[in-house]
Amino acid sequence: MINTIGGKVVMVSNQKTALDFYVNKLGFEKRVDMEFGEMRWLEVTPKDSQSTISLMEPNPKVMPPQAFEMAKKAIGTPTGVWFYTNDIQATFRELKEKEVEISEPQKQDWGGEMSSIKDQDGNEYQLISAPKS
Repeated sequence: MINTIGGKVVMVSNQKTALDFYVNKLGFEKRVDMEFGEMRWLEVTPKDSQSTISLMEPNPKVMPPQAFEMAKKAIGTPTGVWFYTNDIQATFRELKEKEVEISEPQKQDWGGEMSSIKDQDGNEYQLISAPKS
């Protein structure tokens, strides 16, 4: 049976710039970085996570024209991915100091707090701190 989730592809305009942002600003680590043919497969992840984010550039050499156009349009959109933190206020301050685009944490009806984070291309993530019991 299935025992883990692998990851999510996020389209970026430049993998080198994206890698710098995710590693040096968000504190992720590079899990996979390999080239094959006309493509570079690049995965990053928070230190203790099994799931990864694959940072991919739209590439007309390996994508059919329609997929290439869709991939370009996906840059700078909500990803549907959320990150968890134990201390959203401290994480907010740290990311602000690193000049990451992040919204003020807001208390949610379900008891936790949530912020929005945007990467260097405007891809959007949610940062969540679960309610304390």
